Amino acid sequence: MSEKPAQQMMAEPSAAGFGARAVVGHVDIDTLTPRAIKRMLLAAESGDLAAQAELFERMEEKDGELDAYLRTRKTGAARLRFEIQPADDSPAAEEAAELCRSVIADIPDLPQAIFDLLDAIPKGFSVQEIDWETGASRWCPRRLVWRPQRWFALAEDGQTLLLRDEAGQGVQLNPLNFIIHRVKARSGFGARTGLLRSCVRAFIVRHFAWKDWMAFAEVYGTPPRIGWLREQVPWDSEEARELWQAVRALGMDAAAVVREGNRIEVLDTRSAGEGQIFERILDRAGREMTLAVLGQLLTTGGEQGGSYALGHVHNQVRWDLIEADAQALAGALTNQLLRPIVHLNLGADRPVPRWHFDAEKPEDLGELAATVKTLSQAGLAIPARWAYRKFGIPRPAEGEPVLSQVKEA
Repeated sequence: MSEKPAQQMMAEPSAAGFGARAVVGHVDIDTLTPRAIKRMLLAAESGDLAAQAELFERMEEKDGELDAYLRTRKTGAARLRFEIQPADDSPAAEEAAELCRSVIADIPDLPQAIFDLLDAIPKGFSVQEIDWETGASRWCPRRLVWRPQRWFALAEDGQTLLLRDEAGQGVQLNPLNFIIHRVKARSGFGARTGLLRSCVRAFIVRHFAWKDWMAFAEVYGTPPRIGWLREQVPWDSEEARELWQAVRALGMDAAAVVREGNRIEVLDTRSAGEGQIFERILDRAGREMTLAVLGQLLTTGGEQGGSYALGHVHNQVRWDLIEADAQALAGALTNQLLRPIVHLNLGADRPVPRWHFDAEKPEDLGELAATVKTLSQAGLAIPARWAYRKFGIPRPAEGEPVLSQVKEA
C-alpha cells in the first residue's frame, strides 16, 4: 500500500475521445442479439468488464421501469442523514472526528457523490477518484469524481480492480486515490456479483417484446391483402409488379387498379387479437426484475390486491435492503475516505471515526402513542425525557403555556 496518494488524477478520460477510457460508449442495444450479450457476459468473467458494464448502462437507459426500481434502491440510502462519530470517548478520537467533519463539509456535491457510489447496487461496484489538495498544514479531498465501470478490468484473482490504460492493459490502483464501493447481489467473483446480471434475461425479453409490439401496432387494424396473379404470368413481369404496387396502394390509399383476371383478397383480422400477448410478456418480465431489485412486488403496484398486513411486511423487506445498502456504504466511506484523511493528517496511530447513516425506520407515532398510553396506565414508569425525544417535542420552558390534559367525560 502506498504511503501517499498520487497528486495527479490517475483515471482521466482518453485525450482523443476514444480508446480504453472513452467518454462515449459503443454498445448499441437496438442491434444486439442474445448471442452477442452472452459473449459480453463471458468476456467479463475473463476480466474484461468493459462490454458488460456498458450493457448494464444501456439497460438502465432503455428500460424506464428497471431504471425506476434501481433509483428507488439508490435514493433510499442516498437520502439518509449521516454523521461522523468518534471511534471512542478519548480526546484523540474526538479530534480525529472533528477534523473529518470539517474536511467532509468542504467537499462539493457530496450528496451526488454518495448517489454515484450507490451505482454499485446494480453493477457490483462503483468507483470515485479522490482529487487530493495538499496545503501547508493538511491533505484534503478537493472533490470526488465518478469513474465509469467500463474503464476498469479484473485481475487474475477475479476480484482486484485494475485501471485500463490507453493500450487496454490493467494498471494497479493506488488505494489512497480511489473509493471502491462493492455490493454483492450474490457470492462469486467480481464479474458475476452485479445485480443486473440477474435482470439480463428479463431485459432481453422485454426489449424484443417492445419491438415486436410496436411492429404489431404499426399494422394493427390494417387487414392483410393478398394479390392473385393470373396463371402463366411471370413473377418478374411488369404485370406482377403492377399487382404488387396495387396491393400496397390498397393498404395506404384504400384504392387500387388491377388488370382483368387478377384479383386482390382482403382478409378479416377481427380474430387476430389486440396484442395482449406482448403486454403479458412485458408484465411477467417486469415482475422478475422487480423481485430482483426490490425483493417484493406489493409496494410497486406489481401485484393486484393483497392485504395491508402483507403489504406492510413486504415494505419491511424493502427497508431491510435500504439498511443493508447504507451499512455497506458507511463501511466503504469509513475505510477508504475517513481513514486516509486521519492517517495523512494526524498519523496512523489515531483512531478512525465512523461514517454512520441514520437508517432507523420511521415509526408510526399514532401507534406509538397508543402503546405509551397503555403501558403508562398499566403502571410502567416511562421517562419524560425519552417521550420528548421520541416524539420530537421540545421541553417547555418554565412558566411557558402548555396544552392541558384532555379529561374523558
